[in-house]
Amino acid sequence: MKKLIMSLVAILLIVSVTGCTTTKSTDQKGNTKTSFTVNETAIVNKTKLKINSIKKLTKECAYEYDGKCYSYNEPENDYFIIIDITIENTGDEEQSISSILQFELKDPDGEKQSQEYMLEAIKSSLDGSIMANDTLKGQIAFDVKDKEYYNLYYQDSLFDDNIKFKINKTDIK
Repeated sequence: MKKLIMSLVAILLIVSVTGCTTTKSTDQKGNTKTSFTVNETAIVNKTKLKINSIKKLTKECAYEYDGKCYSYNEPENDYFIIIDITIENTGDEEQSISSILQFELKDPDGEKQSQEYMLEAIKSSLDGSIMANDTLKGQIAFDVKDKEYYNLYYQDSLFDDNIKFKINKTDIK
């Protein structure tokens, strides 16, 4: 029992010490902020994020034979959105990116939208390692309800604060 209590205290101490870091997020001009538009580049710690484009997809062919589609990927909600993002590592150490752990999309009511992984429209995954001073470009897809805007949240690491990009309906092509 004593070992269990000591282990829990050690874990809490590690979490509290590690969690004391401050997230630094700015725009390209160096202004401190945590909320960005689609046209802005966000700089979070030593990571630059830029949304290149956002596309709407109502359905796509999942199985085609002889020029005819026999099966479709269709959203459970209203449509898919595919967000194309470039991430640049400006630091001097390799960085790992996980679309599942670091990104989420919410509608104006705060409801999380489901991430989609098996769409043909995703040409390059937004997952992997980025060497120092290198970039990763990829897409992340969500099955969304039709709303006037969405908030795409990004968390640089487990103990960092979120930043968000506001995606207006008019930003989706």
